[in-house]
Amino acid sequence: MKIRSPWLQSLEGKHVLITGGSSGIGLAIAKEALSQGAFVTLVARSSTKLEKAEQNLVKDGATKHKILTKVADVGVYETLAKAIKEAFEWRAVDVLVCNAGAAKTALLDEGRIEDLHAIIRTNLTGVVNTLHVGIPLLKQRSAQTLMSIVLMNSRSGMYALYGNSVYTATKHALKGLGETLKLELMPYNIRISMVFPGFVDTPMLNYSGLEDDKDILQMIKDISFYSRSRIETPEHVAKYTLEETKKGTFLITSQFGGLVLSIFSRGPMPAESFGRALIELILCIPFRLFSFVVACYVYYVIQHRYNKKC
Repeated sequence: MKIRSPWLQSLEGKHVLITGGSSGIGLAIAKEALSQGAFVTLVARSSTKLEKAEQNLVKDGATKHKILTKVADVGVYETLAKAIKEAFEWRAVDVLVCNAGAAKTALLDEGRIEDLHAIIRTNLTGVVNTLHVGIPLLKQRSAQTLMSIVLMNSRSGMYALYGNSVYTATKHALKGLGETLKLELMPYNIRISMVFPGFVDTPMLNYSGLEDDKDILQMIKDISFYSRSRIETPEHVAKYTLEETKKGTFLITSQFGGLVLSIFSRGPMPAESFGRALIELILCIPFRLFSFVVACYVYYVIQHRYNKKC
């Protein structure tokens, strides 16, 4: 039986550019990539956080000449374009990671409109800006080498996250963007990988206000089974992100919940391997039947808490 060859044999000598790279998952991806011999560029809004991130990477064993930092807001096209082009001039980019993200927990009609616009600006517009600049630069070398684009999504891109409607909407949009890009970039040696982690212990999770509103928090615990004891670490997400990206995996999930949601939301895009496709086919019917039970439970929880509140 022939074993499928990985898309990228190794990250040794490759250049990985990461937006939102000064903390959380982005910084963890940078650290993991450096440990595998890659060069990295970190793009973020805060020069102070970027400087601290670089110091932490060097402290953990990375060599400074393999790290480039660029101050840019993904929502501001002009400054972002300048930063990305300068990174490509430093070293040709092999893996472009769109990781910058924002979240703010609140019911849609109760949240500040400024916060909702900021989420769209970072999570969707920021990714579009990054790709609009980066893809033409990647295409220039696509005939000579294999490259990857990584879209850091969320399980909210496959299932609604209560109290985070606009965040959920941006992640669903990002999934559609990735599916379309997979087709648009098919003639080139550029693979798309979308990552759907669950709750991750990052600064964004803490700043999102997820645990500030007790009513919303309880709903998220009941509906999405949120628990501080079960959240993923950035290091764990970074490892499986890079390993699956090297394999050329399109839809990357972790844990059992990710498998379930991927079966429901994969759409017409087939799994990369026959084995995975067979597993999804076998589990599709029982999972779909079980979804009726889940739906009844979710509707009961929402109505019960609403009645109790009233």
